[in-house]
Amino acid sequence: MGGFFEAGAGTGGIAAPAAAVAVAVCCAVFLRLHLGRYGRIAGWPGRVTMAVLLTGIGVGAYAVWPLPAPAECAAEPLTAPFSLGGPGLPAGEVFRHAALAFAVPVPVGLLARYRYRRGVLSTVLLGALLALAVEAVQATGVLGALPCPHRVAAADDVLLGAAGALAGWLLGLAADRVLPRPWPSGLADLFPPGLGRRAAGHLIDLVLWWYGTLLVAALAVRAGVAPLPESELHTAALIAAAVLFGLVQPLLRGDRSTPGRACLRLATASAGPLPAPASRPRVLVRSLLLYAPVTVLFAVDLHWWALLVPIAHGLPALARADGTGLADLLCGTRTATRAWTEGGGLPAKLIRYAPPAEPRAPAPRAG
Repeated sequence: MGGFFEAGAGTGGIAAPAAAVAVAVCCAVFLRLHLGRYGRIAGWPGRVTMAVLLTGIGVGAYAVWPLPAPAECAAEPLTAPFSLGGPGLPAGEVFRHAALAFAVPVPVGLLARYRYRRGVLSTVLLGALLALAVEAVQATGVLGALPCPHRVAAADDVLLGAAGALAGWLLGLAADRVLPRPWPSGLADLFPPGLGRRAAGHLIDLVLWWYGTLLVAALAVRAGVAPLPESELHTAALIAAAVLFGLVQPLLRGDRSTPGRACLRLATASAGPLPAPASRPRVLVRSLLLYAPVTVLFAVDLHWWALLVPIAHGLPALARADGTGLADLLCGTRTATRAWTEGGGLPAKLIRYAPPAEPRAPAPRAG
């Protein structure tokens, strides 16, 4: 199967879909835990939370990118310190390699100090460990997904990673003096979710659906147990996953959500004023309107045409004050938060007010 989502042999075989699935799963887990603990992501702490998420995605992308063709292999790892600028390496390539190795851990160190209040030693150690993990991924060909290392792994990168984390920690020390408080407070997650949060849930669903089935098909072919050619097996897996996770799962869950939307603690609610999940027939029709056209268009390699579905669904949401999409208008449903459909569930870290205890009257003195 072709198209702009393709990740076949020319772009790293199973490495590309495996990396995409890993990033999507990590993002889903991070957001699920944060929303469950602190509620709605809002204000300056919410922006810092998004910076943490984007930093993690950037480190993951740096560890695996660029994925080469299978015939391309990097040079042998440079295990001796201060050997990155040795003979045979172009000066421009050395500078680019060293600059990336230093720059990528800088936001890690900044957030470690500014957001998480970590000390300098723990931050430098974190930067070195992250750099060591990146080098291990590179030296092993994305943990064995590639037949050979796809980029030069160098011991110098660990030292540069620790130095970058230290520089970021110093920046975080300065940011702590001039920027607002970054740690989130508990917020009740009862208001209608924003379009960005709803789009993130659908994006996680899309990545897990496409790249997850692509990974399953590639692994089946590699293991020699595939009953069909890889492209046909991928198409069959796409349809099966769409039916299972797009149609069946929302009917079985109390929040009526797909996996990605559930991780964002979103729910499909009834259009009435009372907090309640939408009825199953309405949810089924809504799922068919949203996911059936996308599945058909992806299965026949018309990926770009699938963009018409979110555009048609999202235009009314942009124009209406309540942010209701086209499929929800047609089915009499609304996209709400899980806390709303559950009748006002509060985040775990919400600070609850407790009135001070009444002072006790002094005991009468004897005699």
